[in-house]
Amino acid sequence: MEVKSALLLITLSFTRGFALRCHQCQLFTPETCRPEWSVTCQDVCSSITVTISMGGANVEYTMSTCTPSMFCVNGSINIGPLQGTISTKCCQTDLCNTQLAPALPKQPANGKKCCANNKCSETVNCVGDEDRCISGSVSYVVKTSVNGCASKSFCDGLLSITDFYNITKDVKCCEGNLCNSAKGVNGGGLL
Repeated sequence: MEVKSALLLITLSFTRGFALRCHQCQLFTPETCRPEWSVTCQDVCSSITVTISMGGANVEYTMSTCTPSMFCVNGSINIGPLQGTISTKCCQTDLCNTQLAPALPKQPANGKKCCANNKCSETVNCVGDEDRCISGSVSYVVKTSVNGCASKSFCDGLLSITDFYNITKDVKCCEGNLCNSAKGVNGGGLL
């Protein structure tokens, strides 16, 4: 009986040791986040900053939370009128996500071009580390077409996030200028 009790205590100690406390906060301005808000996590704590730019207007959204480690992504996507970046800082100690992830800086064009639509009648100039062309659609509430430039980390992260949330997708990332045209995408660069 004592052996069973000892094993139970050891098991509970290990289970408790793997629980991680993370700050939990979603905000548009850092002043609205209170450090005492926290949540128990089994994977990693993170601070995430997403920036979306459309037609000259910028929106920045920051959150501190518990996430699966596969969500620890830094990258960008550029689909013509809409550009987006994600910056993530992940850590694995209690309440380690107090520092907000900095927004990724605006990057210059890198010389790569991708199709902005299936017919490739319009193109997008890739910036920074956007070394992939992306094409396809994502369905979650509404179906959205995606054609343009993306960084490798964004393409990899998109696969993890859509799989995790069971979001329907038919998205491909490929390497090479204008490789996301209807003729160029043949499944070789599948996400």
